[in-house]
Order: sequence, then C-alpha cells, then structure tokens
Amino acid sequence: MSRQTTPNTSTTEANQLSTAKVSIAKNKKILNDSSKFYNREINLNYLIVVIALYLVATANIGFFEQVLSVYPLSTNIGFIFSLTGLLFGLMWLVLQLFCYRSTTKVVLVIMVVVAAICGYFTDAYGTIFDRDMLVNSLQTDQAEAMGLMAPSFIIRLILLGVIPAFILSRVRIKRFSWRQATIQKAITLVLSVALIAICLVPFGDQYASFFRQHKQVRYYANPITPIYSVIKLGTDYVDELSRPDALILHATDAKRTTMSRTAKPKLMVFVVGETVRADHIGLNGYQRDTMPLLAKQADIYSFKNAASCGTSTAYSVPCMFSYANREDYDVDTAEYNENVLDTLHKQGVNVIWRDNNSSSKGVADRVIFEDYKTPELNSNCDVECRDIGMLNGFDKLVKSNTAPKDTLVLLHQMGNHGPAYYKRYPQAFEAYKPVCMTNELSKCDTQSVINGYDNAIRYTDYFLDNVIKTLKPYQQDYDVMMIYISDHGESLGEKNVYLHGLPYSIAPDAQKKIPVIIWSPTSNSIDGNSLSHMTNQPVSHDFITPSLLSFFGVMTQEVASAPTFFKTAD
Repeated sequence: MSRQTTPNTSTTEANQLSTAKVSIAKNKKILNDSSKFYNREINLNYLIVVIALYLVATANIGFFEQVLSVYPLSTNIGFIFSLTGLLFGLMWLVLQLFCYRSTTKVVLVIMVVVAAICGYFTDAYGTIFDRDMLVNSLQTDQAEAMGLMAPSFIIRLILLGVIPAFILSRVRIKRFSWRQATIQKAITLVLSVALIAICLVPFGDQYASFFRQHKQVRYYANPITPIYSVIKLGTDYVDELSRPDALILHATDAKRTTMSRTAKPKLMVFVVGETVRADHIGLNGYQRDTMPLLAKQADIYSFKNAASCGTSTAYSVPCMFSYANREDYDVDTAEYNENVLDTLHKQGVNVIWRDNNSSSKGVADRVIFEDYKTPELNSNCDVECRDIGMLNGFDKLVKSNTAPKDTLVLLHQMGNHGPAYYKRYPQAFEAYKPVCMTNELSKCDTQSVINGYDNAIRYTDYFLDNVIKTLKPYQQDYDVMMIYISDHGESLGEKNVYLHGLPYSIAPDAQKKIPVIIWSPTSNSIDGNSLSHMTNQPVSHDFITPSLLSFFGVMTQEVASAPTFFKTAD
C-alpha cells in the first residue's frame, strides 16, 4: 500500500508568518517615510525661498508675456533674466515681511491660492487686479461670477492652489530662539534687498525706460499687485470710517426755468450701455454694419469721439451721473454725494431706473428702481433675461400720472457684457460666424471673439430701434428723446488683453472710447444744428449731468458753464 503524504503544517504557518512580518515591515517603512516627510522640520527662510520661486514660476505667465511683447528674448536675454531675478527678489522680500513663525502657514496658503486664482484670470483674460478691479469684483453678482467659471479654472485652482496649500498646512516649521530668528530674518531681508539691487544696477537705464514707458506691465505681476490692491482697499476702508454720515447735497440752488413750466412735458429714455467700444459701431464707420436698424432711422446723431469716465461698470456708472468731472471724481465718496438723478427727482421729474445688469451701483438708491434680471418682471427671458424686456409696460409707466409729467426712464443694459458674448443675444442675431462659444476667450481665435461681440452689438441695435419706436407715439404730448451711452469699452485680444478694467492711465482706447448715440426728432425743443456740430467734437461722460439738467429745464450754478451734448432751441 502506498503512503499518502500530508503537508507540513508548521512549515506553511511559518512561511505565512514570515510574509506577514515582511508586509508589516514594508507598511511601517512607508508610514515612517510619510511621517518623516510631514514631521521633518523646515527652516522658515528656506520655505519662503521655495514658495517665492513657485509663485514666480506659476503665477506670472501673463506678466512675462507682456514683458516679451515689449522686449523680445532674442535681443534682451540679460534684461529678461535680470527682470526675473528682480521679480523673485521682490516676492522674497514681501514674503519675508509678512511671514513669521505664527503667521507663516496662513500667509503662504493665502498667497498660493490667491496666486492660482489671479494668475488664471491674468493669463486667460489679461486681467489686472488693481484696486478698481477688486471693487468691481466685489460688486459682481453671482450670475456674472458664474459666467467666468470654466473647467480650466477649477483644474488650475486645484493643481496650483489647493494641493500646494494642503502640503503647506502639513509642513512643520523649525523652531529657533528669538535671537536666532531675528538674526536670520535680518540676513534674509538684506539678501533680498541685495538681490534686487544686483538686478537693477547693471540695467539701470533700461529699467528707467521700462518703468517710465511700460509701467503698465508691472500691474501683471502676481500676487504682488493683488496684495498691494487689497492693502490699498483696506486703507481706503479705514479712511471711509471718517467720511460724513449724511448725504452731501448738490445743486441746492436748482430751479426750473419759466419755459420748462409752460412747454410740453419732457420724456427721455436714457440707455446705459454695457461694454461697447466706439470703433465697432457701424454708424461710426466700422467696416461691419453692426447697427443696420438705427442707420435707417431719421434724426440719429452718432458721436465719433466720446470718452468714458472709467474702464469698469462700478467706476463709470456712478461717475456718469455725478456732479464731478472725471479728473475730480472719487469713486470712494460717490455714494455720499447726491447725483443728477436726485436733483431731477427733487425738481419734480418722474425718474425710473430699470436694470438688466448687476445694479445701478448706488446711482438709483433714491429714485424708483426696478430689477429686470428675473422673469418676475422681465417676460423676455431664455438663457438669460433680455434687454428688450425692459420696455414691457412702458405705456403704463409713462401714463401712470393723471396728467403728462416730465419723465426720465433709465434702462441699464446687459449689452455686451463679457466674456460670454455668445450669450448676449438670441440666436436670430448671429449674423457673424463662427462665434467663440466659451468664456475662455484666449482659447478662441480673435475673429470668432469679435464675431460674438459684434453680434451682441446688433442686438443692441435692435433694442435701441425698439426704444425709438416705443417713444414715437408720445411725440404729440411730449418732447421726446433717446440717449444711448456705453459705460466703457472692451479689449478683444489686442496685445493679449481681454475684457476691461485696466487703470485709466494705461488702458487702451478700446476700453475708453465709447459710442454716444442720440435720437432727437425735429418735434422736440433741441437744436438739431447744435447736435450735428457736436457729433464730431470731443465729448465724454462729463457731458451727461449738464445735458440732463438742460433737457429738463433745470438751472444750477454747479453746472452753469459745463458743456452739453446739445442746446435747447430758442
């Protein structure tokens, strides 16, 4: 008989036990290595150097694009390297000034996340985060903010912001005595200043030219510019605490002229346009007929040389209706001052502000305000509520009084608000193709961006034509007029700059030159010859307040000598 063999149980168990011990040992090693990584203490000064290099490399693509557009690398290698070292030195210095043992992680995490966010918008749209842009961003509503969101933004925020921030939060900072930490801080501050000097001195003449002739480029540096802007905004807020609580009155001597009390009542529709630049208006000689309907209307006056007060809605809209000229206007005190709408309201004019944009920016706080961004009031909504909906119920609006009364209706458009120009008009107005169908404009070719932008202007043409048609039936009982003025212009990729909001001193004409279009029929009290003459003269937002007062026959010494778009007929 053959003998049946059985496995050696003790040997098998020993092998299994040995394998388990090896596996446990490996896992312990992995855990120990991971623990060593996170438990390893890092010198604060080394960490700051690493983060400074990281910020220069990941958040300043737009900055170096702007530099290279002015100073080609092939002929300016030394200067470009010097400028890179200067940017690193400044970043190093700033981080040294803000980072101490108790504040380091918070500061560095904020810096990394802010750099990821600002770097994206600077690279994608050419956005500069100066003080005015921060104010504009804070006043942006949820719908506008969501319009700027894109998959590439989320990816960049996670990869360059969230993940590095998490790693920083786990890092341990090496402890030193107060004396050692002070000495190291002093040495690193001296070294950073020395590096800045070393970068500046050999190219002193070139830097003098760079800062004098191309100072706008420095605004693209991230996150230095946003940090400076936040500090500036903070100091301005502190200053605001000392500003007057009561509203500062204007035009306290205002009175109606005798003629205004005996003539026909006035009816004006004032359209506050959004983000339209003058050189894309067909009426002004643009190669495309972007305003075919207005071109067929009689009594249209299109101004060829008009300038905005600012380059953003938050800045320009309050300025448009203020008593201050652009040079004297202070956006921080605008809300504490009465504007021309307040004066007209006090003088008995029925003032109504209808808004299909983000808000009136405080201009209509003391007059009738109606929000047309939602279907509750605006019946013309598809992917978004359309400007044409602001004309709903116009007859009831004007005839709400028992007798005809001076009336000013202000319509604040969504207009050409970017970057999603393709959303700003119904499909029927897509005359120019192909269209950039994303809010990431830098990913589209320039012509497709322009096509979408011009299509949106054609929809504004349709809207303005309907405003005129709405006003015409009132000519017998009212002196009627329509004024259309955009709040600012728009960059469409010129020199890799998109959208708007650049500091006025360095902003291109595309962001400052705006359309001014007036419909003034011969039946009203406006001198047509004066209007025709003014269409070729330099005008600006400064003309709005005195023009509104003149149309409604209100006199005040505050604007007694100020220029207007037109003159009333004798």
